[in-house]
Amino acid sequence: MKYIYTNKEAKAIDRHAIETVGMSGLVLMEKAAMSVAAIFSAREKKEARVLAVCGTGNNGGDAIAVARILHEMGYQSAITVIGETERMTKETAKQLEIAVGCQVPVLSLSSIREEAFDVMIDGIFGIGLTRNVEGIYEKVIDDMNASGAFIYALDISSGIHGTTGAVMNKAVRADLTVTFGVNKLGLVLYPGCEYAGEVFVTDIGFPQSSVQSVKSSVYHYEKTDLPEFLPCRPARSHKGSFGKVLVVAGSEKMSGACYLAAKAAYCAGAGLVRVISTADNRGILLSSLPEILFSTREELAEGVDWADVVIIGPGIGLTQEAEEMVRYVVENAPVPTVIDGDAIRHLRKCTDCLTDNFVLTPHVKEMSYLTGMSIPELQRDIVGTTVDSARQWGCIIVQKDARTVVSDGLESCINVCGNSGMATGGSGDVLAGVIGGLLAQGMDSFAAAKLGVYLHGLAGDEMLPVTGTYGMMASDLITGLQKVFAKQESGEFV
Repeated sequence: MKYIYTNKEAKAIDRHAIETVGMSGLVLMEKAAMSVAAIFSAREKKEARVLAVCGTGNNGGDAIAVARILHEMGYQSAITVIGETERMTKETAKQLEIAVGCQVPVLSLSSIREEAFDVMIDGIFGIGLTRNVEGIYEKVIDDMNASGAFIYALDISSGIHGTTGAVMNKAVRADLTVTFGVNKLGLVLYPGCEYAGEVFVTDIGFPQSSVQSVKSSVYHYEKTDLPEFLPCRPARSHKGSFGKVLVVAGSEKMSGACYLAAKAAYCAGAGLVRVISTADNRGILLSSLPEILFSTREELAEGVDWADVVIIGPGIGLTQEAEEMVRYVVENAPVPTVIDGDAIRHLRKCTDCLTDNFVLTPHVKEMSYLTGMSIPELQRDIVGTTVDSARQWGCIIVQKDARTVVSDGLESCINVCGNSGMATGGSGDVLAGVIGGLLAQGMDSFAAAKLGVYLHGLAGDEMLPVTGTYGMMASDLITGLQKVFAKQESGEFV
């Protein structure tokens, strides 16, 4: 598990190291520059022409220090400064003085477009940007992006908001980002991650006490977390040991959602899966997935009493009958319940408050319906809107997007795996089934939702070499899930 930090939190760590611990800001700047130079020298030839584009804040000081270290290493590096030098921070002014003393060339801003550089170092803003990029800064960023040079960004691409990942009118499109000390949200969330390129998080010497003084509430999983978080499967067990999942899904001529959710629940480890759907889906479901039990919609009450977990919504439609089924489950299900797909559209008519026994899995369009916010509003701050909605509804929210966010209103887990091949019909049905299968094995709702989203993303990545992004289908994700579990049990992720 890796924590991710907001602008404010990252600055607080830096401030603690300097003001509380007593470290020198120049020392931290020097170590940051050395970490960049180490990555740079392992990748770039000595013949490379390098230009550091430096602002007047401390991000500019980092870039000046990088240019000077590279110059001392034998690279053809130079510096250009954007902004009024008299407004430089004292650390950046000192770095410029040292660089000039080391005979690092200082060039005019016009050199960005008039001269040919192999590499540029982006040190204009860093994570401190709070307003839109305009004027000369916009022009310089345009020139950098048009230069054809390979761009290294320091801490974050200039023009990207460090907390939300938003483009502040204009941003540097980096090929590689070296971020200092801790990872930042703006490097993980879209669209910021598209401007980051390859990301390296480097140690610049922050004391552990400084990092621990700031508690981030946002994190992401890694493969090495799987052995710790997956539910135990004891050898002395039977199908009843791993729970009973009720999948309330499908409608006339829509059996696919039932199939995908039910099979995914089985493949996530559930002991028994029962599907409630329309009678005309019985034949196709039992022939394609004979492992399931099947009941009709008239047996909903008995099915809810039978289940350890309920999944409701995939493909159930927007009819009055479907709304009544959602209302019944919301009012009567005593067990963990996943509300997905069409059920989310019915939810506001049935209740305005749930409990932490419920997991809602809306994609952004469904989230828009649930919250009344526009899709652009939601995507401008996907973490914040997920947290707020989890608090408002009193349940677990899984806001599905290119970076899916899971929150209980206190903490948030961002999924950083998966790929665009997963943007296909039925992918959400598979996710609902995976979460339901984990819940059936005794995981609490928040833990199951976080792990389910992560496993779903890993499954997509597992199938990518097989199908590519164009050829991936939702059913492939179930195969990918089985492959992930096989690798985990063989010890590959330890």
